Amino acid sequence: MAQIRILPPEVAQKIAAGEVIERPASVVKELVENSIDAAATQITIEIRNGGLDLIRVQDNGTGIAEDDLRVAFEPHATSKIAEVDDLFALYTLGFRGEALPSIASVSKLAVYSRTADQDKGFKISNASGEFVIEPVGTPPGTTVEVRELFFNVPARLKFLKSPVAERRRVVDLSTRLALAHPHIAFRLVVEGKAVLVTPGNGRLLDSILVVEGSNIGSELLKFQAQAAWGQIQGYLGSPRLAKGNRSGQIFIVNGRVIENQTLRTALEKGYEGLLPKRAFPWAVLVLDIDPRLVDCNVHPGKLEVRFAQEEDVFNDTLQAVRSGLRGKNIAPTLNRTPQPESKAKKPAPVVQAQLRWQPETWEYMDQVLREHKPRRPEPEPAVAVQLTPAANYQPLGRELAVREEQAASGELDSATQGLEEVRSALVNGRIIGQLHQTYILLETPHGLWILDQHIVHERILVEEFQHAWEHSAIRVQEILPFHLEFTPSEALLVAASLDLLAELGVELEEFGGSSFILRAVPSLLAKSTGSWKDEILEIAENAHKTTKNKEQALITLACKGAVKAGQYLEEREMRALLTNLAKTKNPFTCPHGRPILVRLENEDLLKMFGRM
Repeated sequence: MAQIRILPPEVAQKIAAGEVIERPASVVKELVENSIDAAATQITIEIRNGGLDLIRVQDNGTGIAEDDLRVAFEPHATSKIAEVDDLFALYTLGFRGEALPSIASVSKLAVYSRTADQDKGFKISNASGEFVIEPVGTPPGTTVEVRELFFNVPARLKFLKSPVAERRRVVDLSTRLALAHPHIAFRLVVEGKAVLVTPGNGRLLDSILVVEGSNIGSELLKFQAQAAWGQIQGYLGSPRLAKGNRSGQIFIVNGRVIENQTLRTALEKGYEGLLPKRAFPWAVLVLDIDPRLVDCNVHPGKLEVRFAQEEDVFNDTLQAVRSGLRGKNIAPTLNRTPQPESKAKKPAPVVQAQLRWQPETWEYMDQVLREHKPRRPEPEPAVAVQLTPAANYQPLGRELAVREEQAASGELDSATQGLEEVRSALVNGRIIGQLHQTYILLETPHGLWILDQHIVHERILVEEFQHAWEHSAIRVQEILPFHLEFTPSEALLVAASLDLLAELGVELEEFGGSSFILRAVPSLLAKSTGSWKDEILEIAENAHKTTKNKEQALITLACKGAVKAGQYLEEREMRALLTNLAKTKNPFTCPHGRPILVRLENEDLLKMFGRM
């Protein structure tokens, strides 16, 4: 029978380490929080190989006295709490006393520390298996060096991601900690290169602009509200900053970066009606709350908290978000690159701007469309509908003639004949016009077809890109240099994907810090508007997730270049779209699987009007 036994200390320490130290980012979190609790005003974080080879955290805090150095590595040793009641009135970030002994049990660790009243500092290390203390010269404060993390726990190494992925986690964590403590000057060094430097002047906005980029300043809405339990403040992003995930949401409670479903729900509910589906708001919410009303002891890594007055916190946060958005001008602004006067063109009237969201009468819409007659010196293709047939495309008239001859002779099966009928209808059908400047209405012998103009163009561009990619013939066109700013975490991801982007015709150049210069794009998309930031980031994020990353990247580029819903098209532009759609291999669905066209057959119309 199994016997109950007491675990050896070294085994127990490794088990305890597994609860606190999951990966390099966990080490950084524990060490930085200790630095913050030590009243540091400057913190430098340095990592190598994603933190597996080296993690160094240096601060100018109060330091650790010589007599306390050895005690600091005893299990459950802490200066933060003394009795049970202290757990429910925490004014510090760390309190369990498990971080240093846990880190030391799975790494080669050295701590250099000096208090302000000491003439010299001291070093404690465990490189030889035993803790040794010796005097050293070191500035006031504490420096912790963690080398060869998990060198003695190879099983844990198997569960870590690649060094690049672990590096991103450290960068993301460091930026969040910097936002939570704007009064501290943070410096993050990755592989010998500084990727984050915050001013430490106490202004949250300045830290946000360093992390997210100065170009978002005009998209931020400051808010502040008082509640019975404390105060909530921060910055809300305009709908233009919304993302497809929750990575832009940061919640800070008493200086602690947390995850909390109550706050997340309140934030997203406050944006109801302002964002499309599957879009999530960007925000930094800072809550100062009575520590007696917050339980931080519900998660080993202190990532989650529990509120004693959860319903009040939810309602007050929701009201604060709604008040912060109410009455503010959150309409997007257009940032246009000025053109030389000699090349500047007179802007054509924008039909969409003249249309009311819900027109009172259809006659009003017809009148606006009739009056809209763009004057152009020469008929030329529309900017967004730049349709250059790929090299493998043959003249459609000859191709259809051959197909019709084959169909007449019975050489084509029924499925192929159906496809050729669709292609013939796309080429020969009568274009009625646009519906809501989003859908193309096409009259065919079989009835009425409704086609989504964006999806039509997206399918065309995808197949042209795929053909060019397969033949290594993606043409590149230089553009006026365009400056792009990313967050430090995003910049690392983009830098790791520069080769793939270059293969796709997107030429980026590092410009220092988290900035890049866009110098060239695929020629098919040379006239596309927008900053390219979202598309570049999407390609970079997917580059390491799937073996089909290049195919997904081509789809992303096609979506970027396709005409948009709400864009007015002339009849010749619609005809160009339909003609080129007929040449594609799949004229029925977009690359994401959405239908390109919806058919209203003649029989359906007859039944609807009671004619049969």
